[in-house]
Amino acid sequence: MKKSIISCLCLLYPVISIFSQSNFKDGYIISNKNDTVYGFIDFRTDHLNSVLCKFKQKENDPEIIYHPGDIQSYRFINEGKYYVTRSVEIDGEKRIVFLEFLVEGLLNLYYSPDGYGYYFFENKDGTMINITRKPDEVLEKTIKIDTRFRGIMTYVFKDDLPLSRKTSTAVFDHKSMIEFTKAYHNDMCTSGDKCIIFENDYKKKFTKLNLTAYSGFEMNAINLDYRNFSEMHSFSPVIGGELNISSPRILKSMIVKIDANIAKIDGKCNFFSGYNAHNQYDFKGLKSDFSGGLQYMYDKGNIRPSIYFGLSYCYLYNLKSTLRNEYLNYQNVLITTNSENVMLPQDLLFGIKTGIGVDYQIRNNQFIILSLLYSNHNNLIDKLTAYQLKLGYKF
Repeated sequence: MKKSIISCLCLLYPVISIFSQSNFKDGYIISNKNDTVYGFIDFRTDHLNSVLCKFKQKENDPEIIYHPGDIQSYRFINEGKYYVTRSVEIDGEKRIVFLEFLVEGLLNLYYSPDGYGYYFFENKDGTMINITRKPDEVLEKTIKIDTRFRGIMTYVFKDDLPLSRKTSTAVFDHKSMIEFTKAYHNDMCTSGDKCIIFENDYKKKFTKLNLTAYSGFEMNAINLDYRNFSEMHSFSPVIGGELNISSPRILKSMIVKIDANIAKIDGKCNFFSGYNAHNQYDFKGLKSDFSGGLQYMYDKGNIRPSIYFGLSYCYLYNLKSTLRNEYLNYQNVLITTNSENVMLPQDLLFGIKTGIGVDYQIRNNQFIILSLLYSNHNNLIDKLTAYQLKLGYKF
C-alpha cells in the first residue's frame, strides 16, 4: 500500500510542476509617462504582487513583466487592490517596491508584506513613517507580544490627541490601520473632503470553496478471506457530495477535494465444501466512502480536464448475509441448512482512490462535472475494489 501511494505521488509531481500557474484578472497599469493601459494582471499573493506585475493587454497576448520603478502603479478593477511604486526603507535598507495603497487622505497608508509586515504613513510633504513588529515570543508561562508599533502610532497621530490616546488598543492588521487612518482624516480635514479607502481583501481569505452534488453508478468487486469464495460483484447507484478547496492566488490549478458518498453493495457466490456439499452465500448492505486528496485541473477554457489522487476510508454497515448449505447424509438424504449473518465482510477498509475527470463551465464559477474513479481498499483480510462513474453540478 505504501509503495503504491509513493509511486502515485511521484508520478503526479512532475505533471504538476510542468504547468506554470496564473490568475489573470481585469486591471490597468499607469506608466511612468502617466498613460493608463487596460488589460489583465496576474493576481497572486501579497509577496509576489509587491515585487512584480505580470500584465497583458489582451488575453492571448504574451505576458509583460514590470518591476517596481518600471511603472507608476497598477490596480485590479474588481478586486480593488492597488499597488504603487515607492522608495522606502525596509529592514534598514532602501528599496524600490510595489506598496499596496490602502488609504488616501491627509495621511496616506501603504502596506508591504516584507518581514513580518510594514505599514507606511505618508504625510503631505512625502515623509514616510513606517511601523513593523517582531514575532511573538513564547516564554515559560506567557507569550510576549511586540507592541512597540503603538508608540510610533501615538507619534504619527499626535495632532489628534483623542485618537493618539486610542493607539494603545491598535492591532497590527489592515482593519485596525485603515480605521485609525480614516478616523484621523475625518477629525483633521477642514475642507470636508473624504478620504479614499481603496477596496482591499483583508476580510477575504485566500481560500476558495466550491461544493459539488453528484449522482452516478458504481461497480464493486469484493473478495472475502474465506476458502473457495470467488470474487463477488455488484452494481448500484451512488449519490454524494464534494467540498473543493483551492487558493487561486497561490496555486490556481491545485484543488484539495473532500468527498463523501453512499451506495448499496451486495454479492453472491456458490462453492463446494467437503464431499458432495453445495453452498450458496449472499450478502447485502450499505457502503459509505469518505476520501480526501489532491486534484490537478487545467484551468483555462470551458472544458477543463483533471487528474486526482487521494486516500479513502470505506465503511460497510447494515450488513446481512445468508449461507445455504446442501449436502447428502450417509443415508443419501439431501439435508439443507440456512445460517444468517455469518462470514460478514469486515466493516472498515482503507485504501487509495485515483481517477480522471472533466469540468464543463456553464457560467462563472458553475460547472457540470463528469468523473471516472478507481478505488482499492483492503484491511489485510478482505479486499474491495470499485469503479465509479459520476455526473454532478459544482457551484
